[in-house]
Amino acid sequence: MASMLDSSRLVSCSCSGLRSVCCGAAAVIVGLSVTGCSPAAGPANTAVPASTAAAPVAGKGLTVRGSAPPVAGGFRAVVLLAPEDGHAVAVPDAPETMDQFGLSFLPGVLVVRAGQEVAFTNGDDVLHNVHVAESATRETVFNIATPIAGAYLHTFERPGTYTVACNVHPAMAAYILVTDASYVAVAERDGRFELSGVPPGRYRVTVWSVDAVLRSERQVEIGAETELRLHNEG
Repeated sequence: MASMLDSSRLVSCSCSGLRSVCCGAAAVIVGLSVTGCSPAAGPANTAVPASTAAAPVAGKGLTVRGSAPPVAGGFRAVVLLAPEDGHAVAVPDAPETMDQFGLSFLPGVLVVRAGQEVAFTNGDDVLHNVHVAESATRETVFNIATPIAGAYLHTFERPGTYTVACNVHPAMAAYILVTDASYVAVAERDGRFELSGVPPGRYRVTVWSVDAVLRSERQVEIGAETELRLHNEG
């Protein structure tokens, strides 16, 4: 329990606005009955912008466009670029947010850098919980009731794929990808994506999809006007 609290905290506020954050509140971990940790294929993620959690400032470097696999099982694909020369991009100070609104997790696919904080909020006026587990092991990372006002903050230190579920509403499902990759994009529903501020050079590009058949990894050379077709032909 102590290690869980080290990287998580609950912040609440009595003022209006669900994203208000105040200090001094203690984390509350609830022991809910756990069944079906892995998300089922949830609703399509509509009107959700691409994640920019690991992207550098636009306007510096090249713009990389291309196509990845389209949405699968209601979840969008993710494109991750890791430079072969090992140059680093700072982990953003600001947390990313995963909200519960309209009985859905928004966004349905969230990408964050290892060591970056995520704020879990509840935009509905009904009881929700957030049950996060490692996809590979199904081991629970945390299972908490989400506050109606304020946010539950958790820092993901270890790269990997994490499933997100609400045990109160089993149809709710999402994924969090934690990565060391410097440049990431969540593709559009048809697979189109765009990455800005990418220095030229050689990269390892990884494509994640909820459908394992559509995942791929390869090396690419990024130059002027690079366009990538990242469909698994195997």
